[in-house]
Amino acid sequence: MNERLLKILNDREQNYPHALEKQFPRILEKIMSLWDSVEFDAYLADLMTTTRSNRQGFPQAVASDIIYLNMLHEHKADTGKPMSWAQLLRDEHA
Repeated sequence: MNERLLKILNDREQNYPHALEKQFPRILEKIMSLWDSVEFDAYLADLMTTTRSNRQGFPQAVASDIIYLNMLHEHKADTGKPMSWAQLLRDEHA
């Protein structure tokens, strides 16, 4: 488990991207290495879109983890504090 990410999540292990870490550990490592950099958004955009026809896409749980990390990063950049899935979804539907 990535200790830095767990700290960002306020030690809420239930919000941890377990599927991403289990199936694509190098991607999670790269996301965390770019977390506070200007390259973060471009990297996630590249992960979630493709110009190549040979990509299959991510399993749903992994895609959800990536989307959550993106939303978390955006919210933390705006407010300086992380949110849970429930809080992020509630804000999206408000």
